[in-house]
Amino acid sequence: MKKNTLSTWFFLPIFIGSLALSASVSADEEEGRTPLESAMEQTSDALKSLRKMDKSDWASGAKAARTAADGVRKGMEFIPALVKDMEDGKEKSKAIADYRRIMGMSYVALCELEIAYLEEDQAKVDAAVSKVKATKKDGHKKYTDD
Repeated sequence: MKKNTLSTWFFLPIFIGSLALSASVSADEEEGRTPLESAMEQTSDALKSLRKMDKSDWASGAKAARTAADGVRKGMEFIPALVKDMEDGKEKSKAIADYRRIMGMSYVALCELEIAYLEEDQAKVDAAVSKVKATKKDGHKKYTDD
Protein backbone atom coordinates (compact mmCIF):
# COMPACT_ATOMS: atom_id res chain seq x y z
CA MET A 1 0.00 0.00 0.00
CA LYS A 2 2.79 2.39 0.86
CA LYS A 3 4.41 1.95 -2.59
CA ASN A 4 1.12 2.72 -4.37
CA THR A 5 0.61 5.87 -2.29
CA LEU A 6 4.15 7.03 -3.10
CA SER A 7 3.65 6.57 -6.83
CA THR A 8 0.32 8.42 -6.64
CA TRP A 9 1.99 11.41 -4.98
CA PHE A 10 4.81 11.28 -7.50
CA PHE A 11 2.58 11.35 -10.58
CA LEU A 12 -0.16 13.63 -9.22
CA PRO A 13 1.72 16.92 -9.92
CA ILE A 14 2.52 15.74 -13.45
CA PHE A 15 -1.14 14.92 -14.06
CA ILE A 16 -2.34 18.24 -12.65
CA GLY A 17 0.24 20.12 -14.72
CA SER A 18 -0.88 18.41 -17.91
CA LEU A 19 -4.51 19.27 -17.13
CA ALA A 20 -3.58 22.93 -16.64
CA LEU A 21 -1.66 22.98 -19.93
CA SER A 22 -4.52 21.41 -21.86
CA ALA A 23 -6.97 23.86 -20.27
CA SER A 24 -4.89 26.88 -21.39
CA VAL A 25 -4.58 25.55 -24.92
CA SER A 26 -8.31 24.91 -25.01
CA ALA A 27 -9.04 28.49 -23.90
CA ASP A 28 -6.93 29.81 -26.79
CA GLU A 29 -8.62 27.47 -29.23
CA GLU A 30 -12.07 28.49 -27.97
CA GLU A 31 -11.21 32.12 -28.67
CA GLY A 32 -9.88 31.19 -32.12
CA ARG A 33 -6.28 32.11 -31.34
CA THR A 34 -3.14 30.11 -31.89
CA PRO A 35 -0.56 29.93 -29.10
CA LEU A 36 1.64 32.25 -31.18
CA GLU A 37 -1.17 34.79 -31.44
CA SER A 38 -1.67 34.64 -27.67
CA ALA A 39 2.04 35.23 -27.02
CA MET A 40 2.11 38.15 -29.45
CA GLU A 41 -1.04 39.57 -27.88
CA GLN A 42 0.77 39.61 -24.54
CA THR A 43 3.57 41.62 -26.16
CA SER A 44 1.16 43.96 -27.91
CA ASP A 45 -0.89 44.62 -24.77
CA ALA A 46 2.26 45.39 -22.76
CA LEU A 47 3.52 47.81 -25.40
CA LYS A 48 0.12 49.52 -25.63
CA SER A 49 0.21 50.04 -21.88
CA LEU A 50 3.39 52.08 -22.31
CA ARG A 51 1.52 54.65 -24.41
CA LYS A 52 -1.07 55.11 -21.67
CA MET A 53 1.24 55.38 -18.67
CA ASP A 54 2.90 58.42 -17.19
CA LYS A 55 6.35 58.86 -18.78
CA SER A 56 7.89 59.37 -15.35
CA ASP A 57 6.68 55.95 -14.13
CA TRP A 58 9.98 54.23 -14.86
CA ALA A 59 9.25 51.09 -12.83
CA SER A 60 5.98 50.41 -14.66
CA GLY A 61 7.72 51.00 -17.99
CA ALA A 62 10.40 48.47 -17.12
CA LYS A 63 7.76 45.95 -16.04
CA ALA A 64 5.79 46.44 -19.27
CA ALA A 65 8.95 46.02 -21.38
CA ARG A 66 9.78 42.83 -19.46
CA THR A 67 6.24 41.50 -20.02
CA ALA A 68 6.48 42.31 -23.73
CA ALA A 69 9.85 40.55 -23.98
CA ASP A 70 8.39 37.52 -22.22
CA GLY A 71 5.63 37.35 -24.84
CA VAL A 72 8.22 37.39 -27.64
CA ARG A 73 10.24 34.71 -25.86
CA LYS A 74 7.14 32.51 -25.66
CA GLY A 75 6.34 33.20 -29.31
CA MET A 76 9.77 32.01 -30.45
CA GLU A 77 8.65 28.47 -29.69
CA PHE A 78 6.07 28.53 -32.48
CA ILE A 79 6.12 28.89 -36.27
CA PRO A 80 3.79 31.34 -38.05
CA ALA A 81 0.97 29.75 -40.05
CA LEU A 82 2.26 31.27 -43.30
CA VAL A 83 5.55 29.43 -42.82
CA LYS A 84 4.02 26.26 -41.43
CA ASP A 85 1.89 25.94 -44.57
CA MET A 86 4.92 26.22 -46.89
CA GLU A 87 6.12 23.17 -48.75
CA ASP A 88 8.96 21.43 -46.88
CA GLY A 89 12.36 22.30 -48.23
CA LYS A 90 15.11 24.87 -48.28
CA GLU A 91 12.81 27.92 -48.53
CA LYS A 92 10.74 26.83 -45.54
CA SER A 93 13.86 26.17 -43.48
CA LYS A 94 15.20 29.58 -44.45
CA ALA A 95 11.89 31.25 -43.49
CA ILE A 96 11.91 29.53 -40.09
CA ALA A 97 15.47 30.68 -39.42
CA ASP A 98 14.61 34.22 -40.51
CA TYR A 99 11.52 34.25 -38.28
CA ARG A 100 13.63 33.21 -35.29
CA ARG A 101 16.18 35.90 -36.21
CA ILE A 102 13.53 38.62 -36.25
CA MET A 103 12.02 37.37 -32.99
CA GLY A 104 15.49 37.38 -31.45
CA MET A 105 16.04 40.96 -32.59
CA SER A 106 12.68 41.90 -31.10
CA TYR A 107 13.61 40.26 -27.82
CA VAL A 108 16.91 42.16 -27.71
CA ALA A 109 15.17 45.47 -28.48
CA LEU A 110 12.66 44.86 -25.69
CA CYS A 111 15.44 44.03 -23.24
CA GLU A 112 17.16 47.27 -24.26
CA LEU A 113 13.86 49.06 -23.63
CA GLU A 114 13.65 47.57 -20.15
CA ILE A 115 17.23 48.65 -19.42
CA ALA A 116 16.46 52.17 -20.66
CA TYR A 117 13.51 52.37 -18.27
CA LEU A 118 15.64 51.04 -15.41
CA GLU A 119 18.25 53.71 -16.20
CA GLU A 120 15.47 56.31 -16.36
CA ASP A 121 16.84 57.61 -19.66
CA GLN A 122 14.13 58.93 -21.99
CA ALA A 123 16.50 59.21 -24.99
CA LYS A 124 17.39 55.51 -24.66
CA VAL A 125 13.70 54.66 -24.24
CA ASP A 126 12.89 56.49 -27.48
CA ALA A 127 15.74 54.75 -29.34
CA ALA A 128 14.67 51.32 -28.06
CA VAL A 129 11.03 51.97 -28.99
CA SER A 130 12.18 52.80 -32.53
CA LYS A 131 14.02 49.45 -32.72
CA VAL A 132 10.97 47.60 -31.40
CA LYS A 133 8.73 49.24 -34.01
CA ALA A 134 11.17 48.47 -36.83
CA THR A 135 11.49 44.78 -35.97
CA LYS A 136 7.74 44.46 -35.49
CA LYS A 137 7.11 46.03 -38.89
CA ASP A 138 9.63 43.74 -40.58
CA GLY A 139 8.26 40.61 -38.89
CA HIS A 140 4.63 41.43 -39.59
CA LYS A 141 5.36 42.30 -43.21
CA LYS A 142 7.01 38.91 -43.75
CA TYR A 143 5.09 36.54 -41.48
CA THR A 144 1.50 37.73 -41.09
CA ASP A 145 -1.25 38.03 -43.63
CA ASP A 146 -2.32 41.49 -42.40
